[in-house]
Amino acid sequence: MTTASRSVASTVSFAGGALASVALPGGDAETRRFPMPGCDAGTGWLRVEASGICGTDVALSSTISAPTILGHHVVGEIAELGAAAARSWGVAVGDRVVLEEYLPCGRCTTCRDGHYRLCPTTDLWRGGRRVGLVPVEESPSLWGGNAEYVYLSENTVMHALPASLDPEVASWTLPLANALDWVQGAGELRAGETVVIIGPGYHGLAAVEAAVQGNAGMVIVCGRTEDRQRLALAEKQGAVVVDVSTVDVAAAIADMTDGGMADLVLDTAGSGPATFSLAASLVGRFGRLVVAGAKSPSEASIDTARLVRDLLTVRGVRGRSPDNVRRSIDLLSVGASTLGHVPTHAIGLSDVGPMLRRLSEGRGPDTPHVVVRPGVH
Repeated sequence: MTTASRSVASTVSFAGGALASVALPGGDAETRRFPMPGCDAGTGWLRVEASGICGTDVALSSTISAPTILGHHVVGEIAELGAAAARSWGVAVGDRVVLEEYLPCGRCTTCRDGHYRLCPTTDLWRGGRRVGLVPVEESPSLWGGNAEYVYLSENTVMHALPASLDPEVASWTLPLANALDWVQGAGELRAGETVVIIGPGYHGLAAVEAAVQGNAGMVIVCGRTEDRQRLALAEKQGAVVVDVSTVDVAAAIADMTDGGMADLVLDTAGSGPATFSLAASLVGRFGRLVVAGAKSPSEASIDTARLVRDLLTVRGVRGRSPDNVRRSIDLLSVGASTLGHVPTHAIGLSDVGPMLRRLSEGRGPDTPHVVVRPGVH
């Protein structure tokens, strides 16, 4: 990166660098301070207000091969900006934005077609170059949201936020945008339909909001007994909940739907293939099964005779469209979202490592909305 003089005055001193929580190979983490060189014409710095933790962060914390600053659900304020970057992104110092995790090349056919989330450079299964995934050994090190500041490279994808939107609410932007894509886009939800959501986690509760916004007739969330606090949150959002540990789920949903089963089933669980088999058993005739959580092991079975007989549709999904990011921001800004029933568990940088460990062991807080607040805690 070319070092330049500061492009603008700032109310914050950069001389001391920035603190960050660095995830280490093997699952540990430590807090480090990194220098902040001046940005060049096409780059900038973002002061992090909030960085949401999701299941991907939990998985990455035990699989990374080099020290890395995790965090890819990032909300903040532009602290410094080069002139070309200001023109390219249409923002100014002091503006609030939410970042997408993608760092696409901007030149390939995929990018030119508008599908930058699948650009070979940033695709998680190919290049994997993303916010929260670039090792600290690559200058200027501050590539992830679990830090006081995050570097804005020329490949950064960002969206403007209203000045009044609370950072902890704004950190729902990407999970809700994903859910809108999966439920209303890939899931083709129509008003009055029955939606079943497998998993009351971060994306599961966001999917409840997407289904409510799509005027679903009934929203059913399935989880285990140990998920009871999160199932209670789904109930507050307006969902009917089913404990898969104690109930015959297929029989329960058949009873609730007079035998018609679900029009749309969204599997958000990132566990084994059993949830896929469960989800497939809950889809009614002409129904759609949308799979958002990759399984481990990845192979799962489905009754192909039923697939044909009942004219079922099965789709895999990941990420979201830019249009749904903007829709998500609009919905959150109105203040009437059902996600207002989901409390935030805010932590500081020194708490990130222990929290990731707790989450990996299934000992996380009752709410799935865990947010790193570098400047607050």
